[in-house]
Amino acid sequence: MPLAERVKAAGLAAVIVVSAIGLILAAQALRPHAPALESGIPIALTIEGNAWTIQYLANDSRNNTVFLFLLEAARTLHFALQWSNWSPPYSAVFIDSINGSRNGDGGRWWVFWVDGVYANTAADLTVLHGGEAVLWRFTVPEGG
Repeated sequence: MPLAERVKAAGLAAVIVVSAIGLILAAQALRPHAPALESGIPIALTIEGNAWTIQYLANDSRNNTVFLFLLEAARTLHFALQWSNWSPPYSAVFIDSINGSRNGDGGRWWVFWVDGVYANTAADLTVLHGGEAVLWRFTVPEGG
């Protein structure tokens, strides 16, 4: 391969890499973030596992996403919580296990609702404003 063609190929590869990095950074910049709280908010949490239930209520939480509030509850009440950080293009937290109940066991998965509405975003992207009731249930997800 002549030198000129190698230079063109290397230039094209560099353009592709730089473009991919730019797209990833742009996606991260457009990802919604929960606003910082100036004061705490009240939130209620119920977790329904396989033959067990956990309830947690905070009147002054500064954790204003579903994930951060679940993490607060796990640390306060001392139950196990495992999650995965998904990389772009998803860039979200995925709950793997709560209190020993792991996704996939018996075809059930951890899904959540906020004020009775089935979640359509990841737990770390679902912002809470105060007064909500969050329900996590270990079940067969809706639609599947």
